[in-house]
Amino acid sequence: MSYAKMLESIIEESQLSLRQISKRCEDLNLKITPSYISQLKNGKLPPPSEEVSLALAKVCGSDKQAYLVFQGYMEKAPKIVREYMLASSSLNKAMLESLCKATGKTYTKEMDEYIKKLDVLAALELSSEYISMDDPKKAHDLVKKIALSCGDAAESDVQGELINLFLADSSMAPFIPMYALIYIMPTKKDLLKDRDIIAFYPDNRRVPTLRWIHFIKNKILLIPEDKSHETYFLDDINEFSYIGKVVSYKVDL
Repeated sequence: MSYAKMLESIIEESQLSLRQISKRCEDLNLKITPSYISQLKNGKLPPPSEEVSLALAKVCGSDKQAYLVFQGYMEKAPKIVREYMLASSSLNKAMLESLCKATGKTYTKEMDEYIKKLDVLAALELSSEYISMDDPKKAHDLVKKIALSCGDAAESDVQGELINLFLADSSMAPFIPMYALIYIMPTKKDLLKDRDIIAFYPDNRRVPTLRWIHFIKNKILLIPEDKSHETYFLDDINEFSYIGKVVSYKVDL
């Protein structure tokens, strides 16, 4: 992901206007105009200084401060340095792919896409975490972490029967925010009640989503909180790939 795309994503997730971001930067004694921020996120200007990148990520409440700074360095670095870092990143991604396949967990299309899209710093951090492991059994935890990060559901050793997943869409926002960690209890379908929130794989895709479930006469409705997302109308509960009932969730602040 380019610096401009990364900054654009950070700004979109913050839901702040460019004017609000500019004002917050000014509160940090850093004068940045909305027009300048717009040109940065649209790729019309090269990445700024480390100070500016840190301020932009900080005022947006992003945890990607180091990533934004690093990407800025990458794009301004000499060609030979960029080529070396990209080659190293390719090796790190190949190692992570081999790790995922070696643990016995199904290597899904989503996991493959997730690893391929990792930026240089993210690939370095994950591969370094693997290399520094003192217990080979911890490799399974790292693979589980990768699966969760790309939206897959993974059984939790700590929660017993509970299943965990990171919500990868905004279908239940603002009731359940995007990227929340969801705790799911596998529950028999015939025990579900109106307005339970369930997790399922839509249209046989491998990335799960959530919906309110409603039983109306002989129909089943799976309704999102955010009405811009799809509502599903079903004749039979067995028509969708059901995971379980949502019992709680956690949001990292």
